[in-house]
Amino acid sequence: MSDLNVSHEYFTWKLVQDVAEENGYFEDEGVDADLSYFAPGTQEFDGENAFDADWWDDMDEDGGTHGVCEWNAIQEVSETDRDIVGSYSEWDRVVFVDAANDAETIDDLRGRSVGINKYATSFYSMREMLENEGFDDDEIVLEHVGSAEERFEAVKAGEVDSIAVLEPFVTLGRYDEELKEVFDGPCRAAITTREQPDPEQLEGFLTALNRAVADINDDLEGFTDRYVELLESEAADGDAFGDVNFERLHEEFELREFLPVRAPDEDRIGATTEWMRDKGFVSDDADIGTAEELDEDEVIPAEDEVETTAD
Repeated sequence: MSDLNVSHEYFTWKLVQDVAEENGYFEDEGVDADLSYFAPGTQEFDGENAFDADWWDDMDEDGGTHGVCEWNAIQEVSETDRDIVGSYSEWDRVVFVDAANDAETIDDLRGRSVGINKYATSFYSMREMLENEGFDDDEIVLEHVGSAEERFEAVKAGEVDSIAVLEPFVTLGRYDEELKEVFDGPCRAAITTREQPDPEQLEGFLTALNRAVADINDDLEGFTDRYVELLESEAADGDAFGDVNFERLHEEFELREFLPVRAPDEDRIGATTEWMRDKGFVSDDADIGTAEELDEDEVIPAEDEVETTAD
């Protein structure tokens, strides 16, 4: 049986991984998969921001394969001999303001601060998303706050005008009675690896995950409580999440269909790469390698692709 260790920042994979393991899907596919989750935007690295940080070296202790946001994946691959071996899309990247804030839409935040972790992918992604919303450079104000818990506290204390977070903090924020959502954008993600895995090993890993995705999508209502329990566990030790109305979350939350993991999306990765090149975050001659050997049609039938969103 082949080993595959993956460090990832995607909370929803916790549920997918549990289902895959419970049903023996990794074992069926001949893969001994070890998936370790780290909360998004909590890393602290040397340098001024993600562009200055070799963040992937710190993560390699848990394995050379990473599930990270597409922007960071491209930076990682452009500066090392790694390849992008998979693409997937996860739940939204959301901007919240304090409930009493006068901002109602993202346009109201021109020239006003957005609290992020500058060492994480939001350094890139929020900049591109705000540009796509028509913001000029001098209207984009990104401030380093740190962890999502610190961001919840900072925006409520008025230390920043808004904050940007990923899941599970997206759903926690949507049920936090002291926060108000003003923007949501796509969280594009990719899987990178230090050493190109055997194509059969990689295909088995993705197939096992996607068998679990299919199980969840076929019984969304049945898996909703399990996902909410994961949310409660994530928030249990954080004082900043004391305003989350879990009673309402239990009553109203609807788990939506997951998008299966697939072979690298060349068009999407190419567009992100060109934006990063234009900004000087990726050199013009960087080779953004992808795993071309993987048979995408065998791993994920096109008719099964469903965009993942958060409630």
